Amino acid sequence: ETKLYLVPGFISNDRNGEQTTLGRGGSDYTAALIAYSLNSEALEIWTDVSGMYTAHPKLVQQAKPIPQLSYHEAMELSHFGAKVIFPPTLQPLVEKNIPLYIKNTFDPKAPGTLINGSKDRPESTIVQGISHIDEVSLLTLEGSGMIGIPGFSKRLFEALSAEKINVIMMTQASSEHSICIGIESSMAPLAKKMIEDDFDYEIETQRINPISVEDKLSIIALVGENMKSHQGISGKMFSALGRNNV
Repeated sequence: ETKLYLVPGFISNDRNGEQTTLGRGGSDYTAALIAYSLNSEALEIWTDVSGMYTAHPKLVQQAKPIPQLSYHEAMELSHFGAKVIFPPTLQPLVEKNIPLYIKNTFDPKAPGTLINGSKDRPESTIVQGISHIDEVSLLTLEGSGMIGIPGFSKRLFEALSAEKINVIMMTQASSEHSICIGIESSMAPLAKKMIEDDFDYEIETQRINPISVEDKLSIIALVGENMKSHQGISGKMFSALGRNNV
């Protein structure tokens, strides 16, 4: 009579009928798939915080919930460390523009955060939030033998993919002299070995240098749709770091 259905989310069966789990964020992802299949008007995720915050509230005392985010802003914040929502949860919702509400189980009257496809927000809302990832290592592949030679990037990422090592971010010098990738620090020793094994001939002939690894790094991300139309945001960020001797 109430049309209320209770279904499992985190626990499921695999293709062989064996009981398994969907991993982190599995319940949220299941809810998004059901919302997609039913063409739902909205999806609500009830959790233990009042939405997504402008920064990690345990680190930044003045952090506050963000009233509204676009799908892309929420994905970026999640990718760079905001744990409130599992990024794949948003993928089914984006295709059908289904709004997502993040609400607090322990404070039901709190507004929470609305995530949808609308970009209709005050022009003054430039940076929506700041997120970060700790325990990052930076691996650098560089050498004069890379310049003008195609295929180095392909081989690099194939070596990592073979061991299912996820790349958090990457940069490549415009001179094609070097490629830098950020990965979880726990995977750095394996990644270094796999890359050097794949490029052993180039390293032996000194076309490229042995892989360098920098540990104990963090990635800090400023996220906001309106940043692209405002000047001076990156300058303001780097000035804040400089003032604090970072």
